[in-house]
Amino acid sequence: MAKDLLTDLQCRNATTQGKKLVKLSDGDGLYLWVYEDGRKYWRLRYWVDGKEKGLSLGVYPAISLKAARKRRDDENTHLHAGRDPSRERQAEKLRRQVSAANTFEAVAREWYGKQKNGWVKHHADDVLRRLEKNLFPILGKRPIDEIESFELLVAVQKIEARGATDLAHRVLGVAGQVFRYGILPPQRCKRDLAADLRGALTPHKKKHQAAVKPEELPELMRAIATYDEKIGDRQTRLALELLALTFTRTNELIGAEWSEIDIESGVWIVPAERMKMKAEHIVPLSRQTKAIF
Repeated sequence: MAKDLLTDLQCRNATTQGKKLVKLSDGDGLYLWVYEDGRKYWRLRYWVDGKEKGLSLGVYPAISLKAARKRRDDENTHLHAGRDPSRERQAEKLRRQVSAANTFEAVAREWYGKQKNGWVKHHADDVLRRLEKNLFPILGKRPIDEIESFELLVAVQKIEARGATDLAHRVLGVAGQVFRYGILPPQRCKRDLAADLRGALTPHKKKHQAAVKPEELPELMRAIATYDEKIGDRQTRLALELLALTFTRTNELIGAEWSEIDIESGVWIVPAERMKMKAEHIVPLSRQTKAIF
């Protein structure tokens, strides 16, 4: 190892003496580059395969002479082991750039874009809403390969704390699909973190929708018939009557358009894109149903 050449006093008082750049050597490839405007940078000069290369070691005086020498010695150790510090820095910079571009939100939106065309609109809207309201605020900006299981757990436990246990499980399921998509080439992450959280949430107890017994039907229909008199909402009363007469789902009725309904022929055709099974649904219209429409 060559003898160190510089002193703290020399570094502190160094000027270019009218030149644009002066390079002061400290031995073993370490230089202090002094610019005309007073800026001072530590640089390491080295050779790989007969080619000269340079590596920045920091700014003086933020990086002291002692610290610069320590960095020089560390990098020279790498060089003696056959490693190129400049190439390693470039690779690390590229890795950080790729990681920053592959945030959880970016990967999730990419996954969503490929899946939504196979879903009915209301389901696609539900999935996107779950991502935007529950996961993106907490995990959205994090590189997907750097997220830890506990971070995902925090996100879903916030939902669980509101008493929405079913939604918490659904959001965890969506997160799992995003992570599994991220594992696929070009592999933005290495594993499905949602799988690590099995059993971490309170089990959701499913409740069956309340059913109307046959003997209760007349009273229900009478209640619907007087709904707008008591509540003052005629449109809701008409919708309830239509649901009872057509046996359609609520979403199918809410999303209905006049172009789907042929009063004269007595048929309502719900298009395939609005149906869960992606098949056109034909609803015959009774005399009472046509009157309500």
